[in-house]
Amino acid sequence: MIALLNDKDKNHVNAKQLAHRIDNEQKIIPLLMLSEAVTSIGSRKKGKIAKLLYDTLIDNFEIHYPTHNEIETAMQHVLKYDGTLSLADCLAVIVMSKRGITEIVSFDDDFDKVEGIIRVH
Repeated sequence: MIALLNDKDKNHVNAKQLAHRIDNEQKIIPLLMLSEAVTSIGSRKKGKIAKLLYDTLIDNFEIHYPTHNEIETAMQHVLKYDGTLSLADCLAVIVMSKRGITEIVSFDDDFDKVEGIIRVH
């Protein structure tokens, strides 16, 4: 979503195409990833764009609120990947695993390290 709202992002054109592809799909985003995305776009494009991203995600995605156990497990994944995956990314991996989801739409190639996940980009 960051690349979609940032026309200077190198993946902007690809993001627009992917957005159309997943428009009618069921989508989920962990709360930590929502926070990361809003913070990141806000620092690049300011508050109004951050609010637009927030509203878009809230309106189009199921927001997954992690349990304490999920966060603890995500932290174990951070150790497993030696810090190369963020806590938010590791939580996404856990949510995907629990729900049987195998594809993630992301330009973050760190997900390529995770066995069983196909990164769509």
